[in-house]
Amino acid sequence: MMKHKPIEEMSFCILLVYIFAGALGAGYFYTRSFLALDALLYTAVLITILRSGQLTLLRVHAFLLLLIVLYWFSVAVAVDHEQALLEAARISSLLPLSLLFAGLSQERRDRIWSAWAWSGALLTLWGLAFGLFREGRLESTFGYANVFALLTAAGLVASWRSYKRSGDKRYWMLCAIQLVGLLLSGSRAVLILVVVGVIIHVFMNRQDKKTRLMGSVLLAALLVVVIAEVITNGGRTFREIAWNAPEFALRRIYWVDAFHLWQEHWLLGVGGGGWAVLYPSVFVRYVHQQYLQIALDTGVFGALAFIGMIVVSILGGLRKGSRDAVLAVVLFCVHLAFDIDLAYPLVFGLFVMLLTGIEIEGDKRREIRLPRSLRVTLALPCVLAVFTFTWLTASYILLAKGESAIARQDWDKASENLHSAQAMLPWSHDVHYHLAAVYSGMAQSEGNEAYMEKAIEEIKIASTMIPENRSYREMLKQVKKHEN
Repeated sequence: MMKHKPIEEMSFCILLVYIFAGALGAGYFYTRSFLALDALLYTAVLITILRSGQLTLLRVHAFLLLLIVLYWFSVAVAVDHEQALLEAARISSLLPLSLLFAGLSQERRDRIWSAWAWSGALLTLWGLAFGLFREGRLESTFGYANVFALLTAAGLVASWRSYKRSGDKRYWMLCAIQLVGLLLSGSRAVLILVVVGVIIHVFMNRQDKKTRLMGSVLLAALLVVVIAEVITNGGRTFREIAWNAPEFALRRIYWVDAFHLWQEHWLLGVGGGGWAVLYPSVFVRYVHQQYLQIALDTGVFGALAFIGMIVVSILGGLRKGSRDAVLAVVLFCVHLAFDIDLAYPLVFGLFVMLLTGIEIEGDKRREIRLPRSLRVTLALPCVLAVFTFTWLTASYILLAKGESAIARQDWDKASENLHSAQAMLPWSHDVHYHLAAVYSGMAQSEGNEAYMEKAIEEIKIASTMIPENRSYREMLKQVKKHEN
């Protein structure tokens, strides 16, 4: 074990960086961040394979690998090849993340869960310090209050777990901070799930005095909040949770349309990003229902792989008696049926770590010694992944620089960066769209119609790449009107 201690230390440090950098970096939601994350994690797995010569393998890894392969396969049949590729890259971090976490000792895994507790408190304090609210709801760095609420709820669970294992009363402070964050997020669904989870947890551990105390304090605090809401707003906030409330009514429309679309493409799906292109009335990037989203992206086999990954972990936890961890997974899965939590790689990573931890503690794991020939075989796809994600990171950095230059109306710099990005991303319709914006801006600033012709040509190229895109079609209609 001592021989591989530096490798475990590396994995542990990378996971810590993953948690805190993701917390401050919008959960790796944006393209450049999750592509760079992929390159880092696959580099870590490559080093682990070559230096330690062993991996800890679980059944959850087989399902993760299948899901990732299906996402990459969907690129070939996708409506929007570029976005499908990015969605495949978005979830590709999950396998190396789980492998690194599975290779840690129990002590280090406990410290990782402690880090999740501290990150939730950090997110709350960061959001309060910089006023990261929208419409009165605390969003912190995520730009979406419900996802922030889910992470603070997870932080509450991690804080309580760490307190029970260590007895360190600082975790009570973390619980209090994250409870404030959860309440300020205004996420009613997450709040209800927390209340339900606390009640069930207290009932399952009713012989434990610490658990009864924690449950009483938390439920009392939540009861005060509910009473205050009823007094000040007549309970309007909680009435809006009803099935016929406007928010749920809108989501039901998404779900019905998405289900009908899936029925037409049930076998292979429409690829990541396909929903945003094919949805007929308004632009929504995600369906707000994770199971349906995965089925729509990758077809029925992707959905089965995702559900299978959850089931094998839960069964392993039940065999070992890890009831609290299983409860956390079940409540997490309930929320996945109503929102887009896993669109954020940090949240998906948290979910996968939870599944991995349950299987490690609840069932057998296999630490496989890798012979030299197998090391080389496994190292090759890791090298390919590192090269691919590094290339994509550099390419999308150029695209982002082009977008920034457009915002500054620095047309020459924008053109330079975008043409470089085009050379590296020949399949990208997004690059052509932004080049059209550059040429249009140059035409207006210089009064040169030749640039407008170039802008029209770029839009035509983008539309050819993705004919179903509504925005491009509308632009082409305007062009035809102008020509006539």
